[in-house]
Amino acid sequence: MRSFSACVRLGVLIPSGIICLAAVNAQNPTTNPTVLAPTPLGMNPVVPAAAVAPAARTEVAVARKPAPFDRFRQYDQLPDLTRQMVFATQRGMEWLSRDGIHQSNGRLIPGLNPALGKTTDDDHFLRQTVGALALARSAKLTGDEKYAVRTSQTILSLLSETRKEAANPNIRIPSQPSVVSNRVASASYLCLAIYELPDVSPELIGAAEELCGFIRTQLQPSGSIRFSDSDETTIDPESANLHAGPVVYALTLSNRAAPAAWKTEAVKKAIFVYRKHFQSSPRMTFVPWMTAACVEAHLQTKEAVYSDFAFEMNDWMLKLQYDQLEGGKGLWRGGFPTVSEGKLAQTAPTAETAYYAFSLAECCRMIRNMDRPDTDRYDSYRKGTIKALQFLTTLQYGDDNTQHFAAHFRPALVGSFHASATEGVIRTDQTAMCVNAFASFLLAGADQ
Repeated sequence: MRSFSACVRLGVLIPSGIICLAAVNAQNPTTNPTVLAPTPLGMNPVVPAAAVAPAARTEVAVARKPAPFDRFRQYDQLPDLTRQMVFATQRGMEWLSRDGIHQSNGRLIPGLNPALGKTTDDDHFLRQTVGALALARSAKLTGDEKYAVRTSQTILSLLSETRKEAANPNIRIPSQPSVVSNRVASASYLCLAIYELPDVSPELIGAAEELCGFIRTQLQPSGSIRFSDSDETTIDPESANLHAGPVVYALTLSNRAAPAAWKTEAVKKAIFVYRKHFQSSPRMTFVPWMTAACVEAHLQTKEAVYSDFAFEMNDWMLKLQYDQLEGGKGLWRGGFPTVSEGKLAQTAPTAETAYYAFSLAECCRMIRNMDRPDTDRYDSYRKGTIKALQFLTTLQYGDDNTQHFAAHFRPALVGSFHASATEGVIRTDQTAMCVNAFASFLLAGADQ
């Protein structure tokens, strides 16, 4: 089986405006005609609240709506752990939205190879949608219009690669065939970004509902989902593990935005089918997005079938988290095993730990909103989330671990997350998922 992000690694490359960035100290930037300007726009510095004049803080508060992030703005009053999470989130959000990473055509660069000082050329539709989702979450968390504008630009660029069904204008289909970028997954991820965007326009909601119209055509009477462009109706385990969760999650968010009986029925039937699928062959790749779907479904309906399935998946997954390690593997603590050929591999954890941190954080959010919260599980999931996020902070580029790069190149790195402790290449979708995990932790109130 492919690893969890295999769903965003396959297929031919999508053209986009690729830029080159300035090289490291060993390189001569003047030899590269496509380097960034010598003084690129960097991350906005984190200014302690005590250093900001009271009048300035009052003006900002009046200028925009209250946002969940507001309770974290008094940086000097935050506990050390919360401050660590807030700063990691803030740096990641800034990196995703900075000029040069988020391009003028609305697309994010696919990634960055710091050793070469150049962008990577492994772009893919699904990776772009994960980036859009993280930017939407950033807007939701902070209330910052900058993130909302960036998200909208990316969404509009991605919508240009969809088309309306000629026979039914209420159906919108991703243009690329599933062998290039799975159509059902593409529609689902794009829906997630749209529905998570705060104050989203009716036009974008309409486009998302058209994408859900296409998803509806792929739903089988049994509750399973057809993931191929053919009429094949049998459940493909690999596609189910990778794509079932995003599809069901998209339907739950669609139902939140535009309630419909067919959506609630489709979600209930899909949960019944895919819970059996998970029980027969549990896979880590299946858990995160299906957890998010169950959490949203439970919050809408308060039905125990959804919370029970979320608990079942995350209880199983949490047992796999690296904790007490010996033999020089202390830095693995908080990470999760990787998946290779459909089997767990006890190898060094990677940035894909973000998916599992996101899953646990979503469970924390659900428990905090339950009528009778499961406090024992909350404590367990919260600790697991924190350990996973602290592991991810070891993969984040900051001022302290970029000193060996040229001064004008460092802002292009600071805030991003590299792939692993031994791999410095940045994949934008992995950084996006890290941002999504940190944002979910703060939105859930799991710092408390």
